[in-house]
Amino acid sequence: MRIGIYNHQHLRGGYVKGMIADGMKCMNRAKGIYGEDNEFVNYTDLGDYPSDNLERPGFKRMMTDVAADNLDVIVVITLDKITTDIDLLLEIYKTIRQHNIELITANDGKKAMEILDKALIKWGKN
Repeated sequence: MRIGIYNHQHLRGGYVKGMIADGMKCMNRAKGIYGEDNEFVNYTDLGDYPSDNLERPGFKRMMTDVAADNLDVIVVITLDKITTDIDLLLEIYKTIRQHNIELITANDGKKAMEILDKALIKWGKN
């Protein structure tokens, strides 16, 4: 299984330690759900990008791999690492799911996917 870990860290004090800690949490959660025998790909963005700016190098590289069906799972520490704009998040999630890729969070596991699936249905974005 090929698992992508997306991590967006702002350039504030302690960002390197935060990036490493978040990445390890994501990897450990994925191993807990999918087992030890996986390939992990890291997609990292460092910088104070506005939440609606998806022109982030790591994010763009991840979405290129999504479009090419090169991932099975994407793990983020929390969904707000992708964006805090709910409409934008649902559009990104819809694209990810159209490629049969799971999106989980280190904090909530597959529960995040269940919530987003319900939101897509509720708001007719599926």
